[in-house]
Amino acid sequence: MSATKLPVWDLTDFYPSNNSKEFNSEIENLDQKINIFLKKYKGKISKGESGFIEKSIIDFEKIEEIFVKIKSYVFLYYCTDQLNENKTSFYQKIQEKLVKLESKILFYNLEINKISQSSVKKLSSSKFFPWIKNQRKFKKYQKSESIEKVLMQKSVTSHNSWTRLFDETMARLKFKLGKKELNESEILNLMSSNKSAVRRNAAISFGSTLKKNIHLFSLITNTLSKDLNIENSLRGFKSIDSSRHLSNQVDPEDVDCLVKTVKRNYSRLSHRYYEYKAKSFGKSKLDYWDRNAPYPKQHSKNISWNDAKEIVLKSYSSFDKEISSIVALFFKNSWIHAPVSDGKTSGAFAHPTVPTCHPYILLNYQNKVRDVMTLSHELGHGVHQYLANKNGLLLADTPLTLAETASVFGEMLTFKFILNRAKSKIEIKTILRSKIEDMLNTVVRQISFYEFEKMIHEKRFSGELTVNDINEIWLKTQIESLGDFIKISGDFKYFWAYIPHFIHSPFYVYAYAFGDCLVNSLYAKYEDGEKKFNEKYLNLLKSGGTKHYSELLKDFGLNPKDPEFWQSGLNIIKNLIDELEKLG
Repeated sequence: MSATKLPVWDLTDFYPSNNSKEFNSEIENLDQKINIFLKKYKGKISKGESGFIEKSIIDFEKIEEIFVKIKSYVFLYYCTDQLNENKTSFYQKIQEKLVKLESKILFYNLEINKISQSSVKKLSSSKFFPWIKNQRKFKKYQKSESIEKVLMQKSVTSHNSWTRLFDETMARLKFKLGKKELNESEILNLMSSNKSAVRRNAAISFGSTLKKNIHLFSLITNTLSKDLNIENSLRGFKSIDSSRHLSNQVDPEDVDCLVKTVKRNYSRLSHRYYEYKAKSFGKSKLDYWDRNAPYPKQHSKNISWNDAKEIVLKSYSSFDKEISSIVALFFKNSWIHAPVSDGKTSGAFAHPTVPTCHPYILLNYQNKVRDVMTLSHELGHGVHQYLANKNGLLLADTPLTLAETASVFGEMLTFKFILNRAKSKIEIKTILRSKIEDMLNTVVRQISFYEFEKMIHEKRFSGELTVNDINEIWLKTQIESLGDFIKISGDFKYFWAYIPHFIHSPFYVYAYAFGDCLVNSLYAKYEDGEKKFNEKYLNLLKSGGTKHYSELLKDFGLNPKDPEFWQSGLNIIKNLIDELEKLG
């Protein structure tokens, strides 16, 4: 299917346009509302009665919703066309305006954390109590209002600017392949071509282009690492990833338990699978560009957008009608942007936006089975965000620990649906291989990324890292996770440079492994006929940020502090490899 027939999103659910009266008046009115809020609440929160405090939270949520609505619109408007100077200029202009406005309301969170413990207890019956508790976890890491304002205002020229530089650099890069010049999404897609020479040439072109720009990527990485270190030191965080764990509402020991369990399983999962794959290719080792290659004699199946839509809708419908009806809204109402185009951000995401609007999904759809799984994944996020939005803005945000639950569960539903429709042995093997590779990329690869990040940030304490320093850490973590049956060579050492999560959200990557293992354990409960599973699952999605993940998982008899919880999730991958090997 041609790109012109793929859906693009309609952002008029936010504003008629970026220069409309509605958009401009929204920003003007926001300033006025903040000034009213200041007069009404500044300096009065910590000594206020519980009713006064709750009313202030309601008013604060209304203002925050406007902020997030504007930010969401501007980001979605910009991210599909980052080579357009008018859009990039508009994006930066609005960002700077919003930071100026946000600095005026910074006092509020600080004053919430000055409320006495006895006053907090009086608020225990408030619907906002979970939000208050989460805010107060940051109390000992917050600084004075004047320092917080400086940090916020400086973010425009520090973290935000370096992130923007990375995004726009990647959007502008062209990768030569013969006479063609391809963008990032197009060249990465060719690395899973069914032609060995195409994969090899794509990988060489990709690595070569990263190498030519590696000084810039190294500078961005070093600067952002130092920036994070300065803020962590100023706030008093004891370890480099403490701030991420706190914002994720995750217990560090649960993450440690996950990481240790996954690393113990490297040999029985990724190493074992890549040995199997190398043998299938008649090689002692696979070249790194063959890691995600289609198998010999396996024909890549082109899946049209309409077929992908049908597969995903049917797979969700087979599980739950309420969830399926929400999935259908994304197709019906132009909430998806699917074509590949120059200047568009690569990869895929689901953006929750605000409760008064709805989530939006970005894809780079290229008619592959993996693209269908990505569609299913992002729609899972969309469903989760849609359901959680009913809690209101402050309580809708799902902690990272559960943020990948619905997405990975949706992938599993689609995988099972496709597998059950398979008729031949080769078709079954193809589907199993694809799913195993996706799961290894989600679990093993992401934990290796997390290890890479930790080592980078720890070593950065001692001074700026050279390109060679970063390359060595990258190679160490990748060789450890991939094993002896993947041949690492050439410019693969520069492949760390294109991973956006390292730039946008340091240490985010463990969430994928967390979510995959968690969902594998959940799905096993579903297949075993867990009583009232759908009801419990929908309750989990609807809860947003109102409950801790340990409380929600307890309903299913699951405990993330137990290594066996993570091991049972990893065993699902092992069992799929067992099944594949039995097929020969």
